[in-house]
Amino acid sequence: MTSINLLAFCVALSLPLAAAAQPAAQKIPEGFKPLAFMAGSCWEGPLPDFVAASTGVSEQALSHCVRWRLQGHVLTDTLVMSALTPPERGETNYYWDSETKTLRYIFWSNAGSYSTGTVKTDGDKIVFDDERLFGSKGVVHFNTTWTPQGPDTYIQDRRRQNADGTWTPSAVAPFHRKPLK
Repeated sequence: MTSINLLAFCVALSLPLAAAAQPAAQKIPEGFKPLAFMAGSCWEGPLPDFVAASTGVSEQALSHCVRWRLQGHVLTDTLVMSALTPPERGETNYYWDSETKTLRYIFWSNAGSYSTGTVKTDGDKIVFDDERLFGSKGVVHFNTTWTPQGPDTYIQDRRRQNADGTWTPSAVAPFHRKPLK
């Protein structure tokens, strides 16, 4: 086989793999459909209020980029809070739990924290109502809702549970679609 034929053969073999890297719209697994609009883009918005308050940083800069992985079996969301020094980075992997028929996620950050929970829907809202963030200050519970506002914006409404069981708003803000980085 000549080197040109070998190259053509290798390219022909790689095309189906490249096409499978991101699921086609009609092949998005049912459980992922609420988050599918986010894939292939970055989203920018403000730092959560509790981060700004604890760091003294008033600049608002949070970006997260969402990509399909493993032929559509995992949706990965890479987060950067660039206004912090050093920047805080994290990664969320959303995956379908076939045993419980639930979309779940796990988040890790370079600050040493991690978070777990489930994704649900309530009408057009995407609901994270059982988030637990495990970090150096113990476990913090959050209840977060993302409400799409058309194809290029969603509103995040995040609440933090207090020691007495009440909830305090920690971030109500728009996030806007940006090109994938």
